[in-house]
Amino acid sequence: MGKRKSGIIKILVIINILVIIPLLVSYFSAYISPAKNWYFAFFGLAYPIFLLCNVIFVVLWLITWKKYIFLSLISIFLGWNILHAAYPFHWPLKQAESGIKLKLISYNVNLFWGNNRTESISEIKDSISSFLLSQKADVICLQECYMKGPDYTETLKSYSRTIGMKYFYFKNYRNFWDKKKIDAIMIFSRFPIADTGYFKYPDKSAYAIFTDVIHHHDTIRIYNLHLESIRFGNDDYSFYSNLTDPMKEKPPLKEGTKKMFWKLRRAFILRAKEVDNLKNHIASCPYPVIIAGDFNDTPPSYTYHQLNENFNDAYVTAGNEFLGSTYAGRFPAFRIDYILYSDRFKAVKYKKMEIDLSDHYPISASFVYNP
Repeated sequence: MGKRKSGIIKILVIINILVIIPLLVSYFSAYISPAKNWYFAFFGLAYPIFLLCNVIFVVLWLITWKKYIFLSLISIFLGWNILHAAYPFHWPLKQAESGIKLKLISYNVNLFWGNNRTESISEIKDSISSFLLSQKADVICLQECYMKGPDYTETLKSYSRTIGMKYFYFKNYRNFWDKKKIDAIMIFSRFPIADTGYFKYPDKSAYAIFTDVIHHHDTIRIYNLHLESIRFGNDDYSFYSNLTDPMKEKPPLKEGTKKMFWKLRRAFILRAKEVDNLKNHIASCPYPVIIAGDFNDTPPSYTYHQLNENFNDAYVTAGNEFLGSTYAGRFPAFRIDYILYSDRFKAVKYKKMEIDLSDHYPISASFVYNP
C-alpha cells in the first residue's frame, strides 16, 4: 500500500510540474513584445487557466500536508505583479485627500447596436445618452461611436449637449467618402480643450486620440484608446458556441481553431506596435496623464504592462470587485477596458456599471489632485 501511495504522489508531482511550466511561461507575455515572439501572448491569454490548475494543486497538497505545496505556491507568487493586476486584493480606502475633483467615464458603446439586439439602435442610443447624462462626469471617453446626420459637426454638437458636455474631439477610424458619417473614437469634456491629436498607421484604422483639457487652470492630457480588435466574425462566434454547447453538433475543430488562432496572432502583433508608439508619445507629455479606453487585451498582456509601467490602475487601487470583467460579449468575460493614471492623481473611486446596452460595460473613476 505504501509503494502504491508513493507512486501516486510521484505522478501528481510530475503533473504539478507540467502545469507549473506554462504558468511560468505566461509571465513572459507581459514583457516580450508579440511583434517579436507572438507565442508568449497565447500563454498570457491562458493565464487564468494555468493559475487555476496551480491553485488546485496548492489546495491538494494543503489537504495532504505535503511539502510539495511550495511547488505551485512559489510559482504563483513569482508572478505577483500579474496576479495583483488580474485579481487584486482591495483594501478599504482611507478618507480621500483634499484637492480638485475629476470624474472620467470610459465606454465602448458598440456602434449603439446593443448586446442582445432587443431594442432598436435609436432606443439604445437614447438609453446610453440618458445614462451618460446621469453620471455627471467631467470627461467621457467613447469608443465605437457611430452617428449619421446632415452635418457631422452639428450632429456632434447636438449629442454633446444631450449628454451634458460642452466640448468634444473625435477621430473617425477611417476616412469616409460620406462626410455625414461618423464612426469614431471620441472625448467629451465639461472643460475647454486646448490641444488634440490622434494615432493612426497608414491604411489602418485610428487606434487612439488625445485631448489636453484645461481643468481649473491646470492642463491634463486624456488619452482615449481603442487598440486593435481581434475582429472575430459571426462564423467565429458560431464555431465557439457550437464547440462549447454539449447539445450542438461539434464543428470541424482544426479549421475553426486555426482561423481564430491567426486572428488572435494578428491582433497581438498589431497591438504591440500600437502600444510601443503610444509609449513614446506618452513619455514626452509634460502634463499629468489619464489613459482610458478599450485595450482589447487582458492584465497579463504586453499591452497592459507596457502602458501601466509608470502608471496606476484605477481598478487595482480603488475598485471593489475581485474579477472586474468589462467585456459582456459572447466569449468568456475578461477585463479589457481600463483607466490608468499618473501619480499626480489619486483615485478615490472606481466603478463598473453592469448595464446591458453594449458588449462592454462602462467604467468610471473619480480622482482628486492638486495643481
